[in-house]
Amino acid sequence: MKAETENDRPVLGKTENDRPVLGKTENDRPVLGKTENDRLVLNKPFGLEEGTCYLVRGKKAETSYLLFQAIVEQGTPGLCITTRFPEKVRSRYRFASVPVWWISFVPGDQHYAPNAIGVLAKVIEGFVDENPAGCVVLLDGVESIMNNIGFDKDMLFVEHLNEYMMSRQAIVLFTVDPECFKLSEFARLERSLESIDEPQLRQALDNPEHYPRTGIR
Repeated sequence: MKAETENDRPVLGKTENDRPVLGKTENDRPVLGKTENDRLVLNKPFGLEEGTCYLVRGKKAETSYLLFQAIVEQGTPGLCITTRFPEKVRSRYRFASVPVWWISFVPGDQHYAPNAIGVLAKVIEGFVDENPAGCVVLLDGVESIMNNIGFDKDMLFVEHLNEYMMSRQAIVLFTVDPECFKLSEFARLERSLESIDEPQLRQALDNPEHYPRTGIR
């Protein structure tokens, strides 16, 4: 479903049926935001607003990696935190210059146990504070943290990061598979974070008119 702005520039926002729509900005790039009818149109890089944590909901976490990669390739400092083996992530997504931290019980430098959320929160905050002009953080591991410490503590971790980023020039992407949560739990996540639908995001990123084809095929 498409919507038009007064300048005939559709955006990837929400329609009256609460479904995202794909379109273009004035720079011929789609944005992830809301339309003018009380639905803010974001004009930050890739339509993402600084000081905001996003819940990328869907089964394909790869789409979040592609978005993260695209933002980093524009020159924004990035940090990737993942449950996947770091070297495989660096190779697959061309993260040679991006720090990749591993959520794992395996000991090692920049390895963080999924139950050590206090330590992980501090190092994320440190990275954000080291990049006051702006940065992007990808966290692919919310489910793993929940499985080790329980949903309520996991939610406190997410809410803490969300509040911390509000006054800073950072964007955080949480990749989440809704099927890993109870309906009531996932509803709490959605209330706390800005939500992006993964299939619609993938459609935007795969459009060759807007983005180079990078990484995931």
